[in-house]
Amino acid sequence: MRTFRLARSLSPAVQVLLVNSFGIAFGFFILIPFLATYLRDEHHLTAAAVGAILGLRVFCQQGLTLVGGIAADRFGARPVIIVGCALRCVAFGMFAVVDQVVGLVAASMLVGLAGAFFSPAARAYIAVEAGERRLDAFALQNIASTVGALTGPLLGSVLVAVDFQWTAGVSAGIFAVLTVWQCFALPYRPVEPLATRALGVAVRDALHNRSFLGFAVATSVLFLLYNQFYLLLPLEATRVTGWAGAAGCVFLVSTLVTLGTQLRMIKWLHRHFAPGLAIVCGLVAIAASFVPLAWSTTSTPADSPGSLSTGWAVGILVAAIPVLVATLLLTLGLDVAQPYALDLVSGFAPVGLTGTYIGLATTAAGITTALGNTAIGYADDLGRQWSTPWISSAMLGTLAFGAAVAVAVLQRRGRLT
Repeated sequence: MRTFRLARSLSPAVQVLLVNSFGIAFGFFILIPFLATYLRDEHHLTAAAVGAILGLRVFCQQGLTLVGGIAADRFGARPVIIVGCALRCVAFGMFAVVDQVVGLVAASMLVGLAGAFFSPAARAYIAVEAGERRLDAFALQNIASTVGALTGPLLGSVLVAVDFQWTAGVSAGIFAVLTVWQCFALPYRPVEPLATRALGVAVRDALHNRSFLGFAVATSVLFLLYNQFYLLLPLEATRVTGWAGAAGCVFLVSTLVTLGTQLRMIKWLHRHFAPGLAIVCGLVAIAASFVPLAWSTTSTPADSPGSLSTGWAVGILVAAIPVLVATLLLTLGLDVAQPYALDLVSGFAPVGLTGTYIGLATTAAGITTALGNTAIGYADDLGRQWSTPWISSAMLGTLAFGAAVAVAVLQRRGRLT
């Protein structure tokens, strides 16, 4: 109830974008978790081809986020948000009607392009509209997206059992509703004069802002660390328990922790710590989360009995404790660090260039994630060959701790004021 009261205390425009964040995550996760299986089983594509198609989506979204942020500053956030939702409606509609691989590749790229438009535009709109309450608004946006990401696959699993085209059609319908609704419900905001400067000048000034650049690089690891909810954590949960459903439990635990603690943590930290130190606390919690995960990788998986039993259930629970602790710490750390990071990035931006700065920070996060996932995957392969499977977790924990040190240095030197 407190979450709803806080949301209702914000402006109507921010409330629209909070619902929009839930709807975007809900519609996206109805289909995306099942896309790889559909491409492999229905179109008989190789794992490499499936990975390439999914990678193109990520590349288009993360690589073009700066373009979306600049467009939001130049033309206004509202039309860019609406265009992004409309493009995603078209993209998911293509998944419902296209059978050729070329069309599926185009649809996947269009999904990413749509995200590159509305993600920085929505954040920029929220940052400007919420004003001094940016932190509350970004925390609520994270909660809305988290709930959408959890509930979307539940409906998707039902729809995909009927037909994948139905799944794609429902996703497209959700984005169509969001597009039309925002045309009427989202107020127009005038473009600030500063945003009409030459694009190169605005980007150059941002890149010459050493405080912003250092902060953006330091916090670019957050998206890589967040991605471990889809990589290391579910894989390790499934391995140690021998139960495929353990991966879903990771998302469930993370969502419940976010709903129950995020706003309280943000409020407490806001009273007692400077924003930079709050991010440091979050990054230290994230670094600590990889300690039990590294320990778990050296443990023996739980035995799978021929029939269900109480002893087997207890064995699974005991085996899963390190993964549960890692999930708890990673969730708490990200719930603190991500809203504060968005708040500070918005604070660095001159009036009228919020989208450009958010786009640059998101692009940096995309580059770090692409390089980091490659390095972590390579380290994981080597670790299993050398019987040291904890290497990838140790690398991630070291990376998070290094980022915490970098942000602490920036805070101590007064660069985050």
